[in-house]
Amino acid sequence: MKRHRRLWENLRLLAIGEDPPDHAARGGSPLAQFATPHTFAPNLSPGLALLAVAASLARVFGACVLFALWGGLSVFVWSAIENHFWRAAAVLALVLLLLAALAALMIAISLFERRIRRKR
Repeated sequence: MKRHRRLWENLRLLAIGEDPPDHAARGGSPLAQFATPHTFAPNLSPGLALLAVAASLARVFGACVLFALWGGLSVFVWSAIENHFWRAAAVLALVLLLLAALAALMIAISLFERRIRRKR
């Protein structure tokens, strides 16, 4: 029985990592364990938290609109081309342009978020 318990503890440590920290003993916030790493600080003010949520929603909504419009226009362009070779070349170009437009959208939202954050 002890062997199974030890195996279970080892598997849990492999899956989860170290034991959950005791924030009360270290003087930290108990909410720090729920923070998303490298994205949100657990001690954000309500205004900055609202700004972070709005930026995340803008990224999701902007990407959805971009994919929808790009998909419809890509089908229109693809169906207008008669030659199969140029269709394949157009698909490659459209995918690369989509990735560039998506990267530009994400950079623009990040820059806008930083500009608003600096004003606060």
